[in-house]
Amino acid sequence: MLDWEGLFKRYVWDDRTTPYLVPVARLNRRQADSEILAYSLFMGVLFSVVALGAMSEMTPLGRSPVAGFYAFTVVCACLLLHYTKAVPAALYLGTAPLVGLGYVAVAGRNAGRDPIDSAIVAAILIVLAWYSLRLVNLARRYPNLPESDAAPPRRRLFK
Repeated sequence: MLDWEGLFKRYVWDDRTTPYLVPVARLNRRQADSEILAYSLFMGVLFSVVALGAMSEMTPLGRSPVAGFYAFTVVCACLLLHYTKAVPAALYLGTAPLVGLGYVAVAGRNAGRDPIDSAIVAAILIVLAWYSLRLVNLARRYPNLPESDAAPPRRRLFK
């Protein structure tokens, strides 16, 4: 019999590997690496699709080399953040949801899309913009984070 609760905790919500609600001050480098990897993968895949789509005539605004180049630079920033934990890369990634909101505002009217669809996409982008603040804070504090999650030695009650 499968242990669904254990699998959920291991792969979806485990404070050691997916510490999204743990304050940045309490994280260690392993947790920070996991969080940065997940964000970089999500944003990298999303903006890879945007970069490829911008080369097509099938997008709402047509072929857009500027959007494709911007999406490519976001993918590069994802790689840079993952490997170097650089604050400028985190700041640059923080602009991506804001640019996406601008695109939804401009293309949402011209795409023939329902307003509710645009509202859902805008809500997701607002959450990503809010989360990017945490990512910038994480990149700033990364050099001072402890190496492992080993608990400090406990004090003995009796000697």
